Amino acid sequence: MNKLWYDYETTGLDSKKHGIMTAYFVICNEKDEFLDELELFLKPDKGNFVVESEALKVTGIDLDTHLKDPRTITYSEGKKRLIEMLERHKIKGKRRHYRPCGQNIGFDEQFTVDVLVPEEEWRRLVHYRNIDTLQILNFLQDVGFLPKELGNLESQVEYFNLPMGQAHNAKEDVKMVINVYRAYCKLMQDKKDNMAGVSNNSLLEIVER
Repeated sequence: MNKLWYDYETTGLDSKKHGIMTAYFVICNEKDEFLDELELFLKPDKGNFVVESEALKVTGIDLDTHLKDPRTITYSEGKKRLIEMLERHKIKGKRRHYRPCGQNIGFDEQFTVDVLVPEEEWRRLVHYRNIDTLQILNFLQDVGFLPKELGNLESQVEYFNLPMGQAHNAKEDVKMVINVYRAYCKLMQDKKDNMAGVSNNSLLEIVER
């Protein structure tokens, strides 16, 4: 399946009442090659955003400026553009074509189906199995490959000495999380290469190496 990397900046944490202000999507193929991208500036079709003031402090988005921005479009138009991009890169013969990927991607997926694309339509294209760098981090901490103090995306970027983007900016966050994922893949590949020729080791023995 293709990988669909994405992130939202929202007006709060509750997908049942809060909204999506900005979104950024990147599609990579099964070889991890870039295929397409989409950046969205969004607003409700009707009515106003329900806003938690803390959310705006975190994102640094000025709501009035956002709403006046000529790039800002309704959820309906944003959904249309997203579905058009996903349809363009479907994989022939696949039942579903994308794995959702990101940092704490479950949060963003819930906003997707509650705000932007109804779940039935979303699942027609996007698989339920995801790639979540936060879950990968937690596992690697549990087995002793990474220090326990790592947590948010910025700490992971810093640990691997990757380019640091602007945190809580959808586009910058997606770029950082892709780099973090690739760093995790390299970490495990290096571990595998270092264990070449080793046999009959228990999982504990392998981890302790």
